[in-house]
Amino acid sequence: MGSRTAMMKFGALCISIWLCCGATAVAQQDPLKAAIDLWLSGNDRDSLALQAEHASAGNPAARILLAQIEVKDRGHSPYRASLKPADARAIFRQDAGYGGFSKSWLAIEAGNGNALAKALLDTRHPRPDSTLITRLRAMGEVEATDYPIRVVGLYGTPAQKQVLLSSDAMLEELRPYLVYLNGEQTWRGEGVAALRHIAPFAADLINAKDEDTVEIGGLLALGFLGGGTSPDNKWRGLVENWVLPAPQTRPIAELCRTECPGEVTGCGFAMLALTGGYYEVIRLDTPLETLISQDRFLDSPRARLMTLRRAAMAKQNANRGWLADLDEIATMSSCAAELVARTRAEYE
Repeated sequence: MGSRTAMMKFGALCISIWLCCGATAVAQQDPLKAAIDLWLSGNDRDSLALQAEHASAGNPAARILLAQIEVKDRGHSPYRASLKPADARAIFRQDAGYGGFSKSWLAIEAGNGNALAKALLDTRHPRPDSTLITRLRAMGEVEATDYPIRVVGLYGTPAQKQVLLSSDAMLEELRPYLVYLNGEQTWRGEGVAALRHIAPFAADLINAKDEDTVEIGGLLALGFLGGGTSPDNKWRGLVENWVLPAPQTRPIAELCRTECPGEVTGCGFAMLALTGGYYEVIRLDTPLETLISQDRFLDSPRARLMTLRRAAMAKQNANRGWLADLDEIATMSSCAAELVARTRAEYE
């Protein structure tokens, strides 16, 4: 009986140790969960403060995530837009103290030998480097290969471009960009290449010298500034119908279905145009895929807010007015124009 009691006590002790250690392990593995959940919900004020606390305490994941959010959030919230430079540095950078130079957390982690931080830091340099694309993929950061692929397209040799086009490391949504840069370059050719990519079934009908094709090519290449918004353009319906089901543009589709149920296609087209065209909307990406999967990000309120803010706050350039006024947006979708007006008012 004594032996049985001892065994029961030993078993209870083992369970207690397992529960304690298991809980500790989970806490150690996911200390950023609350901050990430808040960030995905759209709450910058609390989530960035939490991330900054973890980063200052030495958490490498928090540091890398914060560094990526700093540069990859293209739809700044009213809170973040209102931050003074010193306050922004206090959140996103190491506190140098006494007015010293504040070093980015990504640079600090790279200096500490963090391989992921090194790779992500390398993506910010305009050097064609096919090995960087492979390294990032191996680390689980597939979406982070976007800029390195574009750099190979712009500055790489014909051989480098061809190897990448034949590689499993190629982002399919960027294939038309490399195809364009690796062949004969024509007026609005990158946009025409995008049209062929989203409508392969109509590729034989897409003539790069046709007026409607060149106009819609301008839209896909540059967004609203490229023209191509006419409702009479023969390709407009095709482009509108691409935006809604395309995996990369889920935030636009969900935003328009929720906010503009009676004008879903027109709203989607307007958001595509205001965001900057095909090559911009395909990059509504998670800041750090190893912490926040692309699917989770695309399905989040954060992605929808980023989409709307980026479209609403777009300007012709830093010193000029809005990319499009409300009347121009209303020709594509009156509901989208109302969304833009409401969003801009939040920043006044």
